[in-house]
Amino acid sequence: MERRYFERRPRIESVGAIAVALIIIIGGVLVFSVGRVSVGYVAVVVDPLLGTTSAVGDGANARYFLKPPWASVFKVYVATDSVHMWSEDKSIGDFPAVPTLTKDGLKVDVDITVRWSLAPSNVVDLFRRFPALDWKERAIIPIIRETIRNLIVDFTAIETIERRGVISARMEEALAEAFDREASLAGAVVLEAVNLRRIALPENFVNAIESKLAAEQLSIAAEFNKTRILVLANATAQSQIIRAEGAAKAKIIIANATREAIDAIAAQQPGLNATQLTNLYLYLETLRNIAESGGGTFIIVTGDTGQFLIPLPPSRR
Repeated sequence: MERRYFERRPRIESVGAIAVALIIIIGGVLVFSVGRVSVGYVAVVVDPLLGTTSAVGDGANARYFLKPPWASVFKVYVATDSVHMWSEDKSIGDFPAVPTLTKDGLKVDVDITVRWSLAPSNVVDLFRRFPALDWKERAIIPIIRETIRNLIVDFTAIETIERRGVISARMEEALAEAFDREASLAGAVVLEAVNLRRIALPENFVNAIESKLAAEQLSIAAEFNKTRILVLANATAQSQIIRAEGAAKAKIIIANATREAIDAIAAQQPGLNATQLTNLYLYLETLRNIAESGGGTFIIVTGDTGQFLIPLPPSRR
């Protein structure tokens, strides 16, 4: 019995080894047959044996999927992506600002940020054209630069300041059309937004504009002061004329009143001559002024031609 036991033991060990090997193989197959794609990504599965390329997922949710263990998986980001093209001192964004020429031949630097996403349904076609996943560097960036240069050349340097909103709107339209028109992108790039951050003009041009504006402001201020002085002078002259006319009319009114008063006295005293009438009028006017002033001291002097009033200064107590 003991002899038979020792003869069967090697068979049991070989079966165990085979089972372990099978488990390892099956586990490896399962590991390489299951893939995972995260939110915002689409998995492109390339099967070299069957010669097929397919996409898994739409970027909206994460998911696991099965694939042949020999197939390759490429994860493509389809959510919002962006590129920042700007230059400031010695710093730059993802790429430097785009140098270009204006309509009047002035060199400017355009700082811009462009955002886009990929259509999941067109990812496979895009992958076939760019298997290295380098469509951003090889297609999108060159299209942005070319579109900027073709657009800015339609505007003068001054217009890039005055019509910046128009330029931004037209640039967004032009980029959307350029992405759709580019055959290599296979309609996969969907433009989301364009932020025109700055159109940097040469420093000497900016200084010239500032000097011109300062001169124009001084000219406007001088013209305003000139107009103001003329207005004040005219107002002063008109005021003096009005006062003079008022004084003249007042004298005429007083003269007419005096004449009417003398005529009234003459009507009451027909026997008085012109001198006597005049003295009588002055006498009455003096009495009226004394009454209006609230009192006073005067001496009445009687002469051949009439009576005269001589006012005395008030006494000091």
